Amino acid sequence: MNAQTTWPEGVIARYLTVGTATVDLAVVTRSHKYEDGITGTRGATYAECTGCSASEEFSHWRIHRGDYSDWEVEDPDAADSKARDWAQVHAEKCRAMPKPTATDK
Repeated sequence: MNAQTTWPEGVIARYLTVGTATVDLAVVTRSHKYEDGITGTRGATYAECTGCSASEEFSHWRIHRGDYSDWEVEDPDAADSKARDWAQVHAEKCRAMPKPTATDK
């Protein structure tokens, strides 16, 4: 098993895969264009495997449906939860080895 290493900057959670790679979770900001044409930024929780490069992004925004209208609500906790679930499932089955770095050679 690999020795404990410092997490990359911005990583909020890390899962160890079967092949000893990691699945890292980080909060990212993405450009977004609203229906009225105005652009802005929105947060998301991004999960990426350092072995096989599988990845998934979970938006911090959710659509809530009402009786007469729909509206969006920022919910980063729900995104983090979904990202953690994805990372756990991926880590349990991924057998990819970590990609070597210049210092590993």
